[in-house]
Amino acid sequence: MKKIYVKEWMLFQPYERQDEIDIYYVKVANNIAECLVGMVGERYPEHSLHGIAIYLTLWFQDVISQTGIWEAFTEECRKRYGQPVPFMTPEEEKEYYPGEVNPEELRFLLWHYFQSLEKLKGGVLNPENPGIAEVAQQLYDYLSEEYEVAPENTRLQEMLYGEPFGANDYQRYHNVLEWFHFCSYTGFENRSEFQQVVATVTRMGNVNPGILEYDVKQNILFEGRKHLLSLTSVDWLALIGKKHPETASWAEVKVTPQGLFLYEGEDEDSLFVKDLSGKEEGQLRIRKDSLNLNSLKNRKEGMTVLGCRLVQYGGTWWQDGTLVISDYEDKMKEEIAQRAAKREDIQQTYDAFMKASGGKQFVFCQSEEEVRDFLFQKMEYKEKEGIQMPKMDAQHGLVLMVSSHTGIHIQMRLCECISSPENKFYDLKEAQKKAILFLLNPEVIPYDLSCALQDAGMLPDAGLNSLQGEEQGRELVKKNARFLTDYFFGKCREKDA
Repeated sequence: MKKIYVKEWMLFQPYERQDEIDIYYVKVANNIAECLVGMVGERYPEHSLHGIAIYLTLWFQDVISQTGIWEAFTEECRKRYGQPVPFMTPEEEKEYYPGEVNPEELRFLLWHYFQSLEKLKGGVLNPENPGIAEVAQQLYDYLSEEYEVAPENTRLQEMLYGEPFGANDYQRYHNVLEWFHFCSYTGFENRSEFQQVVATVTRMGNVNPGILEYDVKQNILFEGRKHLLSLTSVDWLALIGKKHPETASWAEVKVTPQGLFLYEGEDEDSLFVKDLSGKEEGQLRIRKDSLNLNSLKNRKEGMTVLGCRLVQYGGTWWQDGTLVISDYEDKMKEEIAQRAAKREDIQQTYDAFMKASGGKQFVFCQSEEEVRDFLFQKMEYKEKEGIQMPKMDAQHGLVLMVSSHTGIHIQMRLCECISSPENKFYDLKEAQKKAILFLLNPEVIPYDLSCALQDAGMLPDAGLNSLQGEEQGRELVKKNARFLTDYFFGKCREKDA
């Protein structure tokens, strides 16, 4: 097996020059890699096992150095899911020691990293896999001894908490954000996501490679949610920094999506703009030193539109990423009005559906006539010209669903897996085989509707294959359904439901 060299380790550190502490952690990474290769064999390529070894070592460094990343994770897990680490049993929680190395933590992280690899093949690993538990125990035996002698990474502590982040330290904050997003052990897939998106966008057109890569990087940096907990890096830093007075300002950072902002005036230091989407109310003040003013030299009040992303830091807004300038013409006004009308239409559709159904999000239909009756008679839904009605499946039925985010959803797949007295097509055997897909496959159903089905108790048969039997597989899912749904959909209720 090839060794992991210091050069590879330094790619994940927020400083350039190595020292004896980095050399120590590279030794740990190599010992972890040897253990992984010995236990896993040839199922995964060596470079993937090297990556997992480095990420596990980054976790160990965080625990030893008390930089707060894992502490933020366990606190948020307890808040969301009722336990500090997913898949823990009540008995294991009694033996759990915060701030130390615990076998349950290693078991979860190994599951997460191996599951990330399995996802590429379309596979799902049971968190109770005995092979994962065996590797976790071996790593625990090793790391619990190293815990007594491992050095704190004081340079990492200094970078994060050495001095307070002031109102003018946006670039310093941005540097920490970029390091965290692409180098933290919570974002195992972030680097590969960046490479894949760049490759995909490059194939789509003739764009300057440097500009394209920068644009993709900024978009993923602020909007990417492939971290554990399905949060952005901005959200993560808010969780990490809230316990330190030096980083209290991280919790106040706010990001707008890439949007359109109408120029309305300026003073010596700032440009004043209006968010044309209506999401940010009132006039926004953008710092001039964050803008390319050369591209705005012909700006006109009420006419010039900035297409960009804004980040609120230190009490003011900073422009970050690509900036596109255009005029506020009738066509743009019409497009903005259409977007607003679409949002309003979705809310009206939701209200009409809930009224027609008697407050139910799910309406089970056995025929096309029932679908038409509900939509066009009870809901008084306006039939659009040329609308294609769904073809009913006599064996599986159809479920009309409604979301306050996306409007009406017609569920035609796996309807027999939804347990309800109103669902005449419910099939216990099929549900025990396939209901789990409602929790693990975003292509089957929108996230908020998956959550709604679970909350209504309509997916009691969902389970994972388990060596301990079907009942244990269902019990595991029942206890961890919310985490599993968040994890596989890459979403969370705080943001998406």
